[in-house]
Amino acid sequence: ERSGEALPERMRGHAAAVKSAATQLARSIDDVLDMAQIDADEMALDLEDVRVTDLLEGAAARWAAQAEANHVKIVVENPADLGLIRGDARRLGQILEHLVENALGQTPAGGVVTVAARKALGEIQLQVSDTGRGIPFHVQAHIFDRFIGRERGGPGLGLALVKALTELHGGWVALESEPGAGATFTCHLPEDAQPQAAQPELRL
Repeated sequence: ERSGEALPERMRGHAAAVKSAATQLARSIDDVLDMAQIDADEMALDLEDVRVTDLLEGAAARWAAQAEANHVKIVVENPADLGLIRGDARRLGQILEHLVENALGQTPAGGVVTVAARKALGEIQLQVSDTGRGIPFHVQAHIFDRFIGRERGGPGLGLALVKALTELHGGWVALESEPGAGATFTCHLPEDAQPQAAQPELRL
């Protein structure tokens, strides 16, 4: 009877694993399609005024359950004067979600992932930091290349998509990391999205 009782539990665990894998596969496919759309210059931004606070809190909430399961704390640093940024809310949220997912994959139990933003010189900086293993120096120069990012624990396209979506808003993304000392990704975004800035050839 014990064996009969344990079987449903094992089946539930298997079903949960299958569901998780299916979800990850679906997200990976979406990433590939998004990148193909960007490559074809067919992704148009749906610009609106977006509360920066909502972006930070949305990304933290999206990964709260996973963070709890990994025994990692997500901290949101949310200055009161951030206000609005003009951009595509969905794509900006996608940027942060990929960065938080990446950070969680590198942060051991007991660690911290920080989601933050600040305003400086006409731009909003969206930042995700972790207390994980850091990024080897020889990888850093290629961390945004497609599929190179898999060394950070993801499918390898997420960080490339972060870079592409940030540039689509007219911004740029930077990395600071030392092996063994975590990593910080900072997306520098103009307060008023300037999509053409990501495509200099359009200004020729």
